[in-house]
Amino acid sequence: MTPRLRAGLIRAVGTAVVSAACSAPLSAQPSPTAILDRVRVNASQPIDFHAATYPDTVYVGQQVTYQVAVLLSESARARLRRNPEFLPPELRGLLTYELGTPRRVASRNYGVGNYEAHVFQRALFAVAPGTLMVPAPQLSYTLPQSSSYFSREEQFLVRAESAQLVVKPLPLEGQPQDFTGAIGQFRASLRLDAGAARVGDPLVLTMRVDGIGNVKLLPRPTIDVSWAASVPGTERVRIDTTGTLVRGYKEFDWILTPTQAGGVEVPSLRYSYFNPYRRAYEYAETTPATVNVDAGTLATSVEGDNIAVVSLRPWRGTPNRSMVEWLTAWGWPVWLLLIGVPLPWAAFMVRHAVGRMVRTRQSASRDGHASAGAAAASRYAGNDPGDHARETRRILLTSLAQRLQVAPQALVSRRDVERTLRRRGVTRDTTAQVLRLLDELAEQGFGNHAGPPVDRPTNTSRTAQADALLDLIDREAVKHARRIGVSKRAQATFTLLIAYSTTLTGALMLPAGPVSAQPVTPVLIPRTAPSLGRDTAHDTVVSAAVARASALYEQRQYARAAEQFALAVDRRPVDADLLANWGAASWAAGDTVASVIAWQRAARLEPLAGDLQQHLALLPPGATAGIATVPMIPVSALTMGAWMAWLLGWSLLAYVRYSRAAAAPDDAAKSTAGPPWTHLVPRLGVGAIAVAVASGATAIWGYRELDATRLHVIRQPDSMRMAPGTDANALGGIATGDVVRLEHVEAQWHRVVHADGRRGWIPAARSTPLVSPTVIR
Repeated sequence: MTPRLRAGLIRAVGTAVVSAACSAPLSAQPSPTAILDRVRVNASQPIDFHAATYPDTVYVGQQVTYQVAVLLSESARARLRRNPEFLPPELRGLLTYELGTPRRVASRNYGVGNYEAHVFQRALFAVAPGTLMVPAPQLSYTLPQSSSYFSREEQFLVRAESAQLVVKPLPLEGQPQDFTGAIGQFRASLRLDAGAARVGDPLVLTMRVDGIGNVKLLPRPTIDVSWAASVPGTERVRIDTTGTLVRGYKEFDWILTPTQAGGVEVPSLRYSYFNPYRRAYEYAETTPATVNVDAGTLATSVEGDNIAVVSLRPWRGTPNRSMVEWLTAWGWPVWLLLIGVPLPWAAFMVRHAVGRMVRTRQSASRDGHASAGAAAASRYAGNDPGDHARETRRILLTSLAQRLQVAPQALVSRRDVERTLRRRGVTRDTTAQVLRLLDELAEQGFGNHAGPPVDRPTNTSRTAQADALLDLIDREAVKHARRIGVSKRAQATFTLLIAYSTTLTGALMLPAGPVSAQPVTPVLIPRTAPSLGRDTAHDTVVSAAVARASALYEQRQYARAAEQFALAVDRRPVDADLLANWGAASWAAGDTVASVIAWQRAARLEPLAGDLQQHLALLPPGATAGIATVPMIPVSALTMGAWMAWLLGWSLLAYVRYSRAAAAPDDAAKSTAGPPWTHLVPRLGVGAIAVAVASGATAIWGYRELDATRLHVIRQPDSMRMAPGTDANALGGIATGDVVRLEHVEAQWHRVVHADGRRGWIPAARSTPLVSPTVIR
């Protein structure tokens, strides 16, 4: 087909409708020789060199004019034999275009002499926000040392000024939802390569976007043609840099295959862009047009005939809220309660350990004093009986003060000794014997009359009597205090721990009610706390939508059934049954993206469901392999098992400590040598805690593997790039329905990891999040 014949067949079906005039305000751009108005010529340089940028603060993608001026003095112009060599700076993060043709300005006076100027221009485009440095360019030239033709030449190198460029990100306020990153001022038009078409015969739809800006980076718009199947075609770009602003056009082709006969309409397409000169978002819109499609030989097929139709899941009517979602909804209070389970037991163990240490020290001190008393008795055995009695009485009072945990000054008088012994639980008989012995020792040691000589057996019997009374006091006073105090503390601690564990377990076992309705898109899941009640009106809407969707699915109207299931998922975003049915209807209707979103979300809610794993096997490899794999990990069961084992283990350990603390010293041997099961209780407690830690770690690992907060689904095929920008090298294609993981966001580009392991950049408009970023699943 000749170009003339093809041009005759081409029919324009739309003209540009632009919200603002397509001519940018030229006052915002510098004149081609604006740098000459700001330079200061160095008189010592025969050839001076300067550089400047206009403006110095721009938005991402806005043009910056970079001017370089070479000024030749009259003497240098007369001696110059060859043109100077320009060494441009290394520009990082900037796209450059040679702008216009060099300008020659006639010789004029710059205050230090006459100079002839040559001005060169470049257009710079920043691809990322931030502060960029434009290094200083260099100019190399040679001049002869004299006017002789054979004179040697001397080489010179001069540098111009460096520049700093501030690049601002695009404003978020007023940004349209369909904005894909176009920056400049544009208009759009549509055309078809034929005035008529037939069902099954392809035709080419071309959208042309032209105007001011870096048209090479214009992203492909999206189209929605219900009467034809569309496939992206080629792209053509032409850039014009002859003026002060870079301009041009870019054409996008789609291959349309009509599936319906009759008069159909090419819809109006809007192409949003950011106008940096007006600092506002605008759009170019094409007018709709009609196309007559004749009947063809293509056999129309019933919806879903060429796709494996899967059966619907019975809807159980209640959302399947997992324990992980329950915990996520309530947040940190539950975690604090769970971690606080061993705190009462730990507090009791500390008190028990401190009490045991004190009793050990008291026992050692008592044994030391007893041995000291025996040594004193032997030392004073052959001396004056009064000295022996006084020493025995002193040691007896000191030992009493230590055993009764009082100061020695509290046992000065006979009344003080009696009151202290009785308060510590010593019996009346033992108290009377102690008082009687103290009186006898005081009478013998401090009496004024000269008593009969006391022989050795009498002194020895007094010492033995004192030791016997001390042992009796130790058994009565210390044992009684420990039974009363420690047992009550142990009982209170154990009771508190059991009540705490029982209350927490009962709270965890409470069923979670339905999620409150929120008007969100079916792709997103809102974060809401679980409700313990039921919303009757809410359930009625969902039930009606499910009934209509099931009926439409039976009638093989899969697209309409998918819409109804999506409406139900909108109100119950964590219902695995509704998600599975939404995916089944979307798969039968040929909507791969919705199928991937629905089945991936349902499988992450119920990882052990075999039917969902079978549904995932129907999806393309890019939607189920690598990072898109859904492991069959029972996170909820592991979490509940970890909680139960955690509570059981600490309760068993608390019971063991309580039993040992409540036991008497003389019963310790009996408790140690008790039935075999008493020795298994602490081991069972430690084992239960170990099981809880292992189950909890596995649940956390599974929770992270099932986490889908940063997973996205590819909506349209495209190519991954090594850097953000359509001019970057390609890393291979991405297909519709592929799952990628988002790593970084920069302007209108996403750095992602593909399911096959590739890392690269894709346009933000090419993907949609698998779930909302505010929740886990």
